[in-house]
Amino acid sequence: MNDMEETQACIVCKFGGTSMADSESTERVAEIVKSNPLRRIIVVSAPGKTENSEKVTDLLIECHREIEACGKCDQTFPLVAARFLQIATDTKDAERELAKIKSQMENSGQYDFCVSRGEYLSAYFFAKRLGFAFIDAAELIRFHRYDGYDSKESEKLCRAKLKNGYAVVPGFYGADETGAIVTFSRGGSDITGSIVAGAIKADLYENWTDVDGILNADPRIVENARIIPKMTYGELRELSYLGASVLHTDALVPLIKNRTPLQVRNTFCMSKRGTVIYPCLKEPEKKPVTGIVGKKDILVLFIHKIGMNQQKSIVRKVLSVLEYYGVSFEHMPSSIDAVNFLIPKSSINDAIRSAVLSEIKKSIRPDEIKFIDRLSIVSVVGRNMYQCVGVAEKMFAALAREKINIRMIIQGCRELNIIAGVDEDRYEDAIRALHRAFLEEETPS
Repeated sequence: MNDMEETQACIVCKFGGTSMADSESTERVAEIVKSNPLRRIIVVSAPGKTENSEKVTDLLIECHREIEACGKCDQTFPLVAARFLQIATDTKDAERELAKIKSQMENSGQYDFCVSRGEYLSAYFFAKRLGFAFIDAAELIRFHRYDGYDSKESEKLCRAKLKNGYAVVPGFYGADETGAIVTFSRGGSDITGSIVAGAIKADLYENWTDVDGILNADPRIVENARIIPKMTYGELRELSYLGASVLHTDALVPLIKNRTPLQVRNTFCMSKRGTVIYPCLKEPEKKPVTGIVGKKDILVLFIHKIGMNQQKSIVRKVLSVLEYYGVSFEHMPSSIDAVNFLIPKSSINDAIRSAVLSEIKKSIRPDEIKFIDRLSIVSVVGRNMYQCVGVAEKMFAALAREKINIRMIIQGCRELNIIAGVDEDRYEDAIRALHRAFLEEETPS
């Protein structure tokens, strides 16, 4: 029997910075963990912002600045220590551990080491509160100095060290082959949790945060947006791309790879069941659309050239120019003589715009080339759209009723979404119109 066949049933839980912010919230988290004995592996973030204090990670960044300037962090570290002394259950042990960490930070001076100590201390003290083992993420998550994150080695280490026990693990960081601490990007505790859950083949990965689940529209635009009770990873990826995610986007990869179900829940409202995301769902749904999402501030690079379809190198040449100037694009709708590249406006400044136009003109000699501003995209997303006739018709009719002009249409063969380009000043109107057409009758009164 191999290791995975011996592994007990297990839920991996990740608790974010809001959940770990103070003594009251950490006690609530402890109650959640203890309420289900299958919650065996707990991944935690550094304490988040409170009414009276900044995020601990931000304080640790300031500590690093102090260390770089004068070799000590006597000014800011007391603020870090005060947060953890309020959370810890054993004051004397906490004082010893905090003094040790301060000394290590000052001796190391390494940025990643300093900023990761919030997660380290959060997990260390929470393990004490639960009576679980503390396992440092440096023993589980492997990086290489030149190649970055090593998924194969990390999964192997997680399986070996987390197979059947009860443990608390810091999120956000790991270590390279020399033992030096390496961090993920901010929000990387989600990634740690998903790596652990996927590696040990957890029955469920619970991501506890401060929202009730994933909503079917932006609540800042649609007042009666509601929680999506269940969806697939395919739908979540489409929704996340357009900004509807409560997780770090890289966190989905290990879960999808290992087909691990994910449940997003609210630490502060346990009665809410949140959103469950599955590898696949086969049962029929009444509605073809799961969510309405969109994105503003889209720039369109429009290129027109007669006979474009017969010139095989044109798109390659355009892409090489975009790559050279570090410009990423998100969609590429085309016709027989024209191609459009949808580019996030934040990724390209005026100087690069001018250079891109100039280089493409020299490279392919287009009949017309220009940037089109003030465009937004809106999208309907749903796993059942492919088997429902009339979704596009209903979408376009809903926009037409509001006299919203459709500037472009994008749909892939997978048929998980339909995207429409609309004028930026009608973006919110378009989101509300689509929500009314597809989802509003679901909303309870």
